[in-house]
Amino acid sequence: MKSITLYISAVICSVVLFNCGNDTIIYQPPVTETYYKVASADSGILKFEIWSATNDSMQTGYNKVGFKVFESGGPKTSGYVKFKAKMYHTGAQDLHQTPTEPKYNYNPSLEMFTGYIIMLMPSDSTGHWFGFYNYNDAMNVDSVNFDVGLNFPQKFKIFVDLNNNFSYLITVLEPVYAVRGVNNFKFMMHESADFLSFTQVNGAQNYTRTWLDSLGHTSAGNINPVDGGTGYYEGKLNFDYGGIWRVYDSVYYNSNLITHNGTPWLVFVVE
Repeated sequence: MKSITLYISAVICSVVLFNCGNDTIIYQPPVTETYYKVASADSGILKFEIWSATNDSMQTGYNKVGFKVFESGGPKTSGYVKFKAKMYHTGAQDLHQTPTEPKYNYNPSLEMFTGYIIMLMPSDSTGHWFGFYNYNDAMNVDSVNFDVGLNFPQKFKIFVDLNNNFSYLITVLEPVYAVRGVNNFKFMMHESADFLSFTQVNGAQNYTRTWLDSLGHTSAGNINPVDGGTGYYEGKLNFDYGGIWRVYDSVYYNSNLITHNGTPWLVFVVE
């Protein structure tokens, strides 16, 4: 488990998803609620499609998605979908998965089974993603390759609690592009013992601190993120000057400090 964690951390650092020693941000246009088809899988009479409201392709970080399911060309309009994504690395014995919605329920207004997929790293010549699709625990399409691109503005952080040997993942939803003043701070939190399964973390207490190193300054008016259920947390961040800000998050879970091995931090660039 430790080797898998170190490998994933090293790869994510290399593409600056962590902002590991690299504060470069590539700015992109804001996302919309338009859904784009980003992947599909079929076997016989069964077909699955993944649609994303986050990007026009599957990207690293948080993906807001919907699934469409067809049997003999007819759409499914009830029940649920389950989905797992597994990455296999060329020349490596280890594989890992990534956080996904435990169950994608049908949303009649969107005519899709909706939820999220969090992609830990992009596809490349040494690592390939495969999707495992299931409808109503009755029909499935397995091991279908799909591509994942690199989304630079998306932020997430992995840290480890050595007391329980669990890894924790913070995935930022907001802000994607931080602005001067008060920003919504929304993220998801997951835990994993082996990077083969992930569980949403509920009931954690988060205590954030902002830091602008260029001025030796911490801002006032921040609101600690609170539990919103199903792994989501939301608070406020106040960036009262332009510059490269670090946001530190001390996390307590089940009455224990799980960030005692070093407080994890995220970088936000404010103009």
